[in-house]
Amino acid sequence: MNNLITYKSAKELDILSQEKYLIPSLSLMESAARCFYSAIKDKLINSKLTIFVAGSGNNGADSLAVARMAYCDGIKNINIYFVPGHQSKENKVQYDICKALEIPFTDNLDSELIVDGLIGVGFSGELSQEKRNIVDGINKANYIISIDCPSGLKEDGNSYCVKANETITFGYEKVAFYIGSNINYVGKITTLNPSFPLTSISLSDNYRRISYSDINLRKIDDREYKNKKGHVAIVGGSKEYSGAVRLSERAVFKCGAGLVTVFTSPEIYEVVANENLSPIVKKFEDLQSSNSYDSLLIGPGLTDLSGEEVIKLINLFNSKCVVVDAGAIKLLGENCNAISDNSNIIITPHLGEFRALLATLNIDSSNTLTSLIAVSKALKGATIVLKSSITIIYQKGMFYFLNEPNPALGVAGSGDVLAGLIACLKDPIQGVLLHSLAGRSAHERFGFFTCEELIDEVGRIR
Repeated sequence: MNNLITYKSAKELDILSQEKYLIPSLSLMESAARCFYSAIKDKLINSKLTIFVAGSGNNGADSLAVARMAYCDGIKNINIYFVPGHQSKENKVQYDICKALEIPFTDNLDSELIVDGLIGVGFSGELSQEKRNIVDGINKANYIISIDCPSGLKEDGNSYCVKANETITFGYEKVAFYIGSNINYVGKITTLNPSFPLTSISLSDNYRRISYSDINLRKIDDREYKNKKGHVAIVGGSKEYSGAVRLSERAVFKCGAGLVTVFTSPEIYEVVANENLSPIVKKFEDLQSSNSYDSLLIGPGLTDLSGEEVIKLINLFNSKCVVVDAGAIKLLGENCNAISDNSNIIITPHLGEFRALLATLNIDSSNTLTSLIAVSKALKGATIVLKSSITIIYQKGMFYFLNEPNPALGVAGSGDVLAGLIACLKDPIQGVLLHSLAGRSAHERFGFFTCEELIDEVGRIR
């Protein structure tokens, strides 16, 4: 897992390095500029003209320092576009050096390559019209490299900002990169450490980026009996959506469970029972006890149960893992006051279902992260898996981000497969990672695929 930090913590990291570890601000800046320059030197050499955009703060000072290093290294095809304002102390130092070296300044943003140092981390307001015009001018360049973060990128995801091809960030990746549509403005991310004492500074931020290297599935013993491999109860299915519960059931088996019992609508009981030979198939009313089961998945294709009935089944499993998906999510929100205090709920909404849940719970939707916290609290500490091109998991005060976009996973039934994997593994992080990796493998094998093929890839990987 990789640590992510907020803009606030990025500033605190800078201050701690200076005040506790006595690293001068200009020393940090010189080191950051040197790292940045080394990373982009080849692009500067090969560019006909590079414009360094520099605001009046320390992000602009970084841009000025990089421009100066390039110029002193013999790269003369550069101009500086300086945006006046209240200059930081470091900015004035770098500005005066560039002026003394007679590096050309310009008021024209026409260039194939632009280094963006207009606004740094911590921006939260609205850009002035002047700054918006500058952002628009920057975005016309063929290639844009942003220093630390694209200028104007906000942590709430509602950004009018530079659309970078590449962002070179310092210390740690920023949480803001993974909120809303922000990832579309960040481009390729490179993280450099400009001599921050990272091993000495303890971070309190609760944000992590997960990747396939974090997959850690329980090894199933060769001689393990089916009852030891887990028994998952699945409640779902309806006349309109009979396939959803069957996809979930197959995903659970392919994930390694030994037993699956499907509880479904009387209307499709015969269909599900006759088509599926592996699971035990029963009717909704037959689920009266959780004693035989290790976890519950409720919701795939579900339309025929009331909110009261859904809550009753969830509470039946008390502290056992309960995955709430699809049709059961809204019913859970409408009846959240009846949830047992000992519940161990994982909900798996896509963005549309999450917005509907926020409306049901009367929770402000303007900030994704605070919304996740509020929903979890309303649902008695539930874990939330928010499905999108970047999946966000909120669990016990921690945020986990998976950035592995795959257009082929945007197919009917994909969420039913994911819910089944989480119910089998009883671990949202491992379920999300396995689902994503299987999707990547299926895409490489088939191109665009059906969920039956996705499930087969789960079995191959597992």
